[in-house]
Parts: sequence; structure tokens; C-alpha cells
Amino acid sequence: MNDKTQHNAESYTTNTSDLEDLLDDLYSLQNNLLSDTNAQSLADSDLQLPESLSEEDVHNLEIPILSDVVDDEVDGEKQLGDQFNRAQQHLFEKPSSAQASNHGPSNDQINAVVNKLMAKMRPRIDQLLREKIRHLVVERFKREN
Repeated sequence: MNDKTQHNAESYTTNTSDLEDLLDDLYSLQNNLLSDTNAQSLADSDLQLPESLSEEDVHNLEIPILSDVVDDEVDGEKQLGDQFNRAQQHLFEKPSSAQASNHGPSNDQINAVVNKLMAKMRPRIDQLLREKIRHLVVERFKREN
């Protein structure tokens, strides 16, 4: 693995570790916010819970939007990292395999291409050469006169 690939892998690992630490911090914050003291203060208040929600449900309440977003971001980062690694591997492997299998065109292929190009360019080359020769002839006549 070259230095650039190793640096990218280390950067990806650090990024993933940072995201996982952030996720852990968010879960601990959520647990602190919904701790027993908060549940007790909610029970002591005049607020009535809806019948469909018990105190245990409130204690186990999760913030789905936030946790889903963070989980999606972590998954997205992992997928992007995997895609990047595959693309980089493909990029570095492709030229070496292409060079190994094909050492260049043969002389016959080169000559065929040159002949086709010359056939296409010949009328234009003839025209340019004729114009140049004509211009030189005209200049020479002018100098003699």
C-alpha cells in the first residue's frame, strides 16, 4: 500500500472513530436527559401522559430522527470509504494489467494507421505544397523583374 492510500485509510479510520464517538456521546446525552430524575419530575408535574404512553415508555424513549440521521451518516461514510478504496484499487491496478497484457501496437498496425491518415491528408498536403511553390515562383519572378 502506498503512502497516499495508507494516509486515506488512516483518515477514514479516524473519521469513523470520530463519528462513532459522537454517536456514543449522543446516546449518553439522551440517557442523561431521560434519566430517572427527569422521569420522576415528569411524574410529579401536573402534566398527564397520554393513555397510550406509560412512564416506562417515556424512560425508554429514543429520539429516532437524531439517531437515524447519525446512523445513516455513519453508514454513508463507511459506504463512501469502501467506494473510494475500490476505485483507488481499480485505478492503480488497471494500468499495470493493461501494460502487462499489451506491450504496444505492432508495426503493421502503426503502418496501417499512417497509411489511412496519409490518404486522408494527401489532397490537403498537395494543395498546401502547390500554394507554397506558386508563392515562391511568384516571388522569384518579382525579384528578376
